[in-house]
Amino acid sequence: MSESTSKDNAPAAAQAAPVGTGSRRAAIVAATGALVMLGAIGWVLKSADLGIASGDPAQPTVSFVAQGDLSAAATTLLPSAAGALIEDAQRCRVPLITMSIERGSAPLGSIVRIRSGNYVSPYFSITDSLQRVAVPYPTPYGSGSGIITVEGNAKGAIVGFNPTQTMVDLPGAKSIPVVWRAVNPC
Repeated sequence: MSESTSKDNAPAAAQAAPVGTGSRRAAIVAATGALVMLGAIGWVLKSADLGIASGDPAQPTVSFVAQGDLSAAATTLLPSAAGALIEDAQRCRVPLITMSIERGSAPLGSIVRIRSGNYVSPYFSITDSLQRVAVPYPTPYGSGSGIITVEGNAKGAIVGFNPTQTMVDLPGAKSIPVVWRAVNPC
């Protein structure tokens, strides 16, 4: 009799469960797993320093010269300082900032130079072409912020930070507070 009772209960239990309950549970488990996976991917991407920064016009972001670009960067540095600065960057001690200078509305032949801490760059003449230049960080690299000053007479030139800055205060000088993420460039 106990065998017939258990046989009778099994079909009743199977009939009591609505059709599709197993597939709904599987869908819920799959959706939960997908959300957990997306959250983990988002956390990993947020934690990774991919060099992507939104930039704030009041305090733009600067980034370092890539190791493969150091030879070209050396040609834009003050010759008396280039050797030591490039050596430090090659040995991954202190990287250099990469910047660009574009004509914008500045007259051809007008000039700018960049002050970064105690370093003063050579003058760069405004041309129709984009110019990539390098300067040292204005404060110790680990501090993550400092001030770069652009001087000259190239009113309307565009200096490449993130976001770019148009030099409307020239002739004269424009001091720009900048930030960076101090990570190992190598």
